[in-house]
Amino acid sequence: MKKWEPYISVRAVQPVVTALGILGYDVADILQAVNISPALLRDADGKIPHGAIMRLWDYAQRVTGDDHLGIHLAEAAPIRSFEVHSYALLASPTLRDAYCRACRYQRLIHEATNLTFEERPDGGILQHALPDGRSVPRHPAEFLVTLWVRFGRLVAGQDWIPRLICFAHPAPDDTSEHTRVFRSQIRFSSGRTAMYIPDEILDIHNPRVDENLLTLLDRYAEGLLKKLPQTASTAERLRLWLHQVLSDGVPTTAEAARALNLSVRTLHRRLRDEGTSFRELLDQLRKERAVALLADQRCSIAEVGFLLGFAELSSFSRSFKRWTGKSPAAFRKQSLGASSLHHFLDDPA
Repeated sequence: MKKWEPYISVRAVQPVVTALGILGYDVADILQAVNISPALLRDADGKIPHGAIMRLWDYAQRVTGDDHLGIHLAEAAPIRSFEVHSYALLASPTLRDAYCRACRYQRLIHEATNLTFEERPDGGILQHALPDGRSVPRHPAEFLVTLWVRFGRLVAGQDWIPRLICFAHPAPDDTSEHTRVFRSQIRFSSGRTAMYIPDEILDIHNPRVDENLLTLLDRYAEGLLKKLPQTASTAERLRLWLHQVLSDGVPTTAEAARALNLSVRTLHRRLRDEGTSFRELLDQLRKERAVALLADQRCSIAEVGFLLGFAELSSFSRSFKRWTGKSPAAFRKQSLGASSLHHFLDDPA
């Protein structure tokens, strides 16, 4: 059976392609190389497989040689190229309202990614994860976060600075462009794509607000949402949620059920019908996190276990050996000289 693959709206791809052209790159050659039809990009309702978009990013970075491609494309993309999604954000009365609206309309761009805005006493956290629960690769992640900052500064009418920006990928050799654009603390290899916004910025009145226009845009966007199919399975939704919360501790089944608006019994039944379980999905995600963190030499093995919610190092070691057949120390030693990361991520053991 073919594995379900989510699709990305042309509305999300068009700004990337437009920005490539603005920066002087051969868009036709890039699209041909990754087998994306230019005619499809002219269809406002068109959709492109998620995998094809990842290939577009990979190929574009190779042919341009731009090690900060995501940041530069986000700066170059015209605001109008984002269509209704961006217009609704820019017409919002406050930044808090704009980011909540972005989360609500995220499915107009990608049918299964999870964009959340979490309220905190001292501000808010905007966070994004891919359909399989993993974080976004480097260049699309930097494109996304640069857009968050760019739109946020337009809505607030101020050149504000995020409190913290988190990327899942390791720090590149040169972070000067990150410093120039974000001017904030940046945490690489964090396991998430997220931005922390100061509370005092979130409720600043938007000088561009247009209530009448916003009403029309919301009505149009809500109409588009109603036309979208409900494609994500319970297991996929659970993986997305687990990815978001795992760094804050291991959640219970009851907490997961509440987050998905299900009873515990219904959650268990749906997962069973889909051939999996809460424990299996949790273990799979912890295994993937463990492999990624152990490949990063900056985290001690004890720290990796703690980040994954293990109270004792011995418990983490037993679980990791059950998942991979190797102890954490043996895996780390092997990963120094071999490309074992992808092997263990793909190995169903």
